[in-house]
Amino acid sequence: MRRALRPHRSTVRVLALALAFALLPLRTAGAQGDLTRRRTFGAWAGASFYAPGGTFLGGETNRDLFLAGVRAEWLVAAGRQLALAATIDAIPLAVVTRTPYYTDRIVSYATSRRGERVGILEQTGRGPVYGFGASPLGLELFGPRIRAVRPYLAAAAGFLRFTRNTPEPEARRLNATFEVGGGLRVDRGQRHALLLGWKFHHLSNAWTAPYNPGLDGNVFYLGIQRR
Repeated sequence: MRRALRPHRSTVRVLALALAFALLPLRTAGAQGDLTRRRTFGAWAGASFYAPGGTFLGGETNRDLFLAGVRAEWLVAAGRQLALAATIDAIPLAVVTRTPYYTDRIVSYATSRRGERVGILEQTGRGPVYGFGASPLGLELFGPRIRAVRPYLAAAAGFLRFTRNTPEPEARRLNATFEVGGGLRVDRGQRHALLLGWKFHHLSNAWTAPYNPGLDGNVFYLGIQRR
């Protein structure tokens, strides 16, 4: 059985240092430049049609992922060129395709990478599984404004709960999630903006079950915001 890999400590340190240096030019949200509203609300939807199983964290392949959410955003710091915002996403709909249906009948046993005995459940077919969740811990770092466009980097963490164990019967319904990515925010007048973005999305049970296959996705999304 595959075990989800963990990021190397040096990689985490480099990312942390990069974020720290990026935040140096910022100050508390008083001089906000073109970000004239501290709070924005919006909605977004995205899809991943490629799961790079085994290449990073998740072991599963041949799955599509669909997500839809609503977002609240607060500007927390701004400078002449950069701005930092905190985000909270509620995700009322998540869909993972080609997920096994199963019974409680154990057809065989296997040993996990942690040495635990795992009962392999009988599979009766495959189909979509539905879920919901939230990403309450999010940050966005906006770059310099170019006409009506601002590029941004984003990261968030949260959870998704599905109607059956996902992505495999021996996993769990409740999965932890994290995502990193970026995109463009295009202003449409004084109060509205469009989002065009990409994010690497990971879900897994964080080893709360003996089997932790994990699922990665490359999610392209569109959104709209109101300031």
